[in-house]
Amino acid sequence: MNIAYKRVSTEKQDLRRQEEAFKGIKIDQEYCDKLTGSKADRPQLNKLRLEAQKGDNIYVESISRLGRNVDGLRQIVQEFKEKEVTVHFIKEGFNTGNGNNMFKFMLTILGAVAEMERELTVERIREGVAKAKRYGTRSGRPIGRPTRKIPVSFKKYYPMWKEGEITATDFAKLLEVSRPTLYKYIKEYHSIK
Repeated sequence: MNIAYKRVSTEKQDLRRQEEAFKGIKIDQEYCDKLTGSKADRPQLNKLRLEAQKGDNIYVESISRLGRNVDGLRQIVQEFKEKEVTVHFIKEGFNTGNGNNMFKFMLTILGAVAEMERELTVERIREGVAKAKRYGTRSGRPIGRPTRKIPVSFKKYYPMWKEGEITATDFAKLLEVSRPTLYKYIKEYHSIK
């Protein structure tokens, strides 16, 4: 039986990118997890580990979809190997079958790369969070909209509006802002005076 195992890190992500890799492969059954690969306890992977049988072929889009650390990856692949199940890594272009022991080397090297990518991602996230905390935000940018400065031309048209020579709508158009923004400028102008 040909089995596909797919995984994305969050519920918000979709599997379309991985599905492209499976074109041309007749898949009989698929298992999909929507949680981080750094977690060993993945419901669909656990189910696959129990249900896979001798002679099955498991197709995975890439090593990083099966696991994000070398030890966990090797453990999962060894478990399938003992059941005489072949794991195919589509993107990397190798599998664990046919008495091919080169897969151990490839798995270790490419698994280490996936693990390093994961660690770098976590490090960048931590740096971003620390920076955001320093600036009192969540994203690194100040909270809320940037404050608008009263345009220089405001002082020119303000007396005309105050005397009733122009309407608030005309005043706003001359400043190229909305009327609510104009009223904010007026309020701010009065607080400065």
